[in-house]
Amino acid sequence: MVNVTKLGLSLLLSTAVSFAHADNIILKEKTNLMLNGKTIGFSPILTPVNVLKTSKDKTSIKIKGYRLENYPQMVVRDMARGELYAEFEDEDIATKSFKVIKKYEDDYGEIWHEVEGSFSIASKQIAKEPSKLYLNAKKTYERTCSMCHHLPASTAYTVNQWPQQIESMMEQAPLDAPTKSLIVKYLQQNAMDAK
Repeated sequence: MVNVTKLGLSLLLSTAVSFAHADNIILKEKTNLMLNGKTIGFSPILTPVNVLKTSKDKTSIKIKGYRLENYPQMVVRDMARGELYAEFEDEDIATKSFKVIKKYEDDYGEIWHEVEGSFSIASKQIAKEPSKLYLNAKKTYERTCSMCHHLPASTAYTVNQWPQQIESMMEQAPLDAPTKSLIVKYLQQNAMDAK
């Protein structure tokens, strides 16, 4: 039997419920984003997306987020929290792949675009049981990151601080890319400023 704290279970259930109510799903691993049958970018594991249409092999999704006007290749959760939602290699493709909903200027004078874009993904990339994926992410974090030191609570750092915290530990405990991405996304979605 899995030992899950009340708080941990509550977080898992509230996260799963919030996705269900928003008609969102999450991606179960790093997922290629396709346009007209061509891969143009990717979304990381645990990224929330909205399903537009699904079939056995392909699913049409919508991604909503924010990007800097002068760096359109990276779409993040919002202007303050840089949780990665999508990344593209080509600036021109990235610019054309999203519709700009609104423009904002942040406190530093940077221009941000609120954007949304529609893409195709392989249907097998959709997490069928998000709560199990989140429980796996939590257990992977606890198992991996408690070997050398006291395990910080997921709320110990902000969404933007967690990637650097994990990166700083890579020399002591190297992680493969999928495991690192899973841990970072789990921590970002449960960070002190995640709500």
